[in-house]
Amino acid sequence: MPTREPLARLVRRLEEAGTLGERERQAILSLRLRPRLVPARADIGLKQDPQAAHLVLRGVACRYHMLSDGTRSIVGLFFPGDLCGGHSASPAKHHGSLGALSPSLVADVPFRTLEALIGDHPGIGRALWWLALVELGIAQQWLANGGLEAERRIAHFVCEILARSEATGMAAVDAFSGGIRQGVIADLAAVCLVHVNRVLHALQDAGLIRLERGVVKVPKPSRLAAYADFDARYLHLAGRAATEPGSEISLSCGTGLARIRTSAGVVGPGAHPGSANDAWPCQGQ
Repeated sequence: MPTREPLARLVRRLEEAGTLGERERQAILSLRLRPRLVPARADIGLKQDPQAAHLVLRGVACRYHMLSDGTRSIVGLFFPGDLCGGHSASPAKHHGSLGALSPSLVADVPFRTLEALIGDHPGIGRALWWLALVELGIAQQWLANGGLEAERRIAHFVCEILARSEATGMAAVDAFSGGIRQGVIADLAAVCLVHVNRVLHALQDAGLIRLERGVVKVPKPSRLAAYADFDARYLHLAGRAATEPGSEISLSCGTGLARIRTSAGVVGPGAHPGSANDAWPCQGQ
């Protein structure tokens, strides 16, 4: 798979910091990367001895912690064009493990490569630091959402997933395979699978979503965003906000997996052109 488009997404993301010039852009776009396939539910890198950051080319990845009782707590999401662990640019221990939520393509960016880039182009270093602050802001928003009841907390996650997927152009990427299943939502919101299902029905009773044959439909994300008090500005996205009319998100609930459908198309398990009904069984992970 060509890596220029994911690198271009990364450049657009870093440009939000306002520190990239043409030389910095070309330095990033000229990186030679070797994509590799990471199976669903597999770790992307070495937690104890990380040697590289990881650029997501296709799929959805996460940062997670395993708790003492064996449950997983997801503390970060990464979409195509996102760089996992790039702000450290040093072989220090990652805070948490990095894993693929779906079969994903990733490219390793060695820390020595990042260090050379930053040394030659200080603007890239400032942009990576800005990106780290954005990730911190997202984490703070998630912590604040912990004080919300489950209905609003899950509604907020749905809005964020839609906003970030649309901003990265995932709906337009051929053969994108997403991994936002009910088990993932449960791990994000710190509730059990059964409670996720109850919350979806509660949101339907409130008229915010529709449940149709195991699919959650949100034809007007602006209403759900208002209910969840969702403001996409904390994401610092250059793309469309999830509150735009005409966007739609659909999450499969009957089989324990989720498929995102936007106005531009369908993204999610098996979201190849002409095969929008393909899906993977839920593994509860």
